[in-house]
Amino acid sequence: MQPPWNWKREIDKQLFFDQLEELLNINGESGNEGKIRNHAEKILAPLVDHLTFDSKGNILAQKRYRGGNGPTILLNAHLDTVLPIDPGRTILKEKNFWTSSSGILGADDRAGVAVLLQMAKNLEKSRFSGTVKFILTVEEEIGLVGAQHVDDYFLRDVDAAIVLDRRGTGDIVVSCGGFIPFCDEKYGQFIKSTAIKAGLTNWKCTNGGSSDTRVWASLGIQSVNLSVGYFNEHTSDEMLDVEGCYNTVKLVDAVFERARELRRALRGRERIKLHFAN
Repeated sequence: MQPPWNWKREIDKQLFFDQLEELLNINGESGNEGKIRNHAEKILAPLVDHLTFDSKGNILAQKRYRGGNGPTILLNAHLDTVLPIDPGRTILKEKNFWTSSSGILGADDRAGVAVLLQMAKNLEKSRFSGTVKFILTVEEEIGLVGAQHVDDYFLRDVDAAIVLDRRGTGDIVVSCGGFIPFCDEKYGQFIKSTAIKAGLTNWKCTNGGSSDTRVWASLGIQSVNLSVGYFNEHTSDEMLDVEGCYNTVKLVDAVFERARELRRALRGRERIKLHFAN
């Protein structure tokens, strides 16, 4: 017989999958994020100290954990999909892989939203001491519009950012195309070593494309973008590896467990703003 904690872990995973499926079935293409924003707000609001919407419609939330004597970490995903969900479509499930019967699945970036909301729940039970800022942006798919409108005051004390919006599994994106750095090498390697310690051995540092990560990095925030399990985004062939998505939850959990080490790794790093250009 398996120990009781294994059963609890399986139940928690299934609840995560249920929440993920619910998010995938809510419309919210760029510029029309009202329904998905309201849904995310209802889940997140009871789990944080403060939640508001900025002038662009981004969700900005904050929670101080266990006295707040630790780093301030930003968790970010985007609410919008590039296209609306096809009416009447169903989610097809084959083992660990989900697809849509018609049109896009919407896992870019509902998978990232699911991970962020799960972390808001998990942090309530963790040993993390510090502050977490949660940003759910709008209009990411049409030029990172929401992220570019986030007020600087909300970001001034952020030590590091974790963005949840990378295709595939196992990628720790540390630059845009290898030309625009998102972080120092040490931060990316810290995430990779954390994955290894947590038994998640497929994670690697790599270059990637544009995302909200680029905006946070342009403000001098040490930032990475993590894979959340989707493939073939923006097409009718879009697919989501739900186990891969849940492994991202495990990795971010492990990062917060090592928060003191993370703060030491970032200590002494000057926050230098980079020039942002579309």
